[in-house]
Amino acid sequence: MYSISTHCLHAESLHSALDKLVPYTKNVEIMSDGPHLLTDTKLLESYSFRYSIHAPSRGVNIASVLEPIRRASVEVIADTFALAAEVDAPVVVHPGYFAWEYEYELAEQHLRASLAQIRAESIQYGVTYFIENMGNWGYFFLKEPKDLPLLDGALFCLDVGHANECGNLDRFLPSSFAHVHLHDNDGKSDSHESVGKGTIDFDAVMKRVAENNVKTPVIEVESFDGALETLDILTKRYGS
Repeated sequence: MYSISTHCLHAESLHSALDKLVPYTKNVEIMSDGPHLLTDTKLLESYSFRYSIHAPSRGVNIASVLEPIRRASVEVIADTFALAAEVDAPVVVHPGYFAWEYEYELAEQHLRASLAQIRAESIQYGVTYFIENMGNWGYFFLKEPKDLPLLDGALFCLDVGHANECGNLDRFLPSSFAHVHLHDNDGKSDSHESVGKGTIDFDAVMKRVAENNVKTPVIEVESFDGALETLDILTKRYGS
């Protein structure tokens, strides 16, 4: 049932990370950034995991008001879709940000343009994708539930840690999310702690996960030990 993100082993090579995850899960989300950046799927195909892919995000901004950067960001997402199609993996995408508050309206226009292009690319490649809510990081879109209409029909990935950091998890939970990232924090920082180390009510979270029929909730914890601890807790408390 549960997937584990390679986020917990991001300081290691992707090969090493996948080797370490083999005994614990059949589902893995690839954090395609840094040492885990995907350029082909040969390594993924050498394992029997079912995958999801978190598209590159650190250098990508699909809401950029600078048109060349916006176009390039969409191209990065499209390239990720092409790889995802080869391993039948859905893709998680960040919604981007605006650098200055007075640029909000233009950035929103650019975000809408990017999402329309991303939707077209997803159809071309036959790939499912989700847009993820953001933590309390500057001028990111989708920090608040009021931004959900911006998705214009795109599927939503609820990151419960991000929502908790922004103080609005209770308002995000009623949404119809189709993918979920599970990690804990104290409501003040995006620390990606294991379940039970922060302030999140996971009984309420997992109730909504079940109601939304999310088949493979993703454990996106900072440390490998913490990810395994979370897997054990969730399995014992909510089943496998």
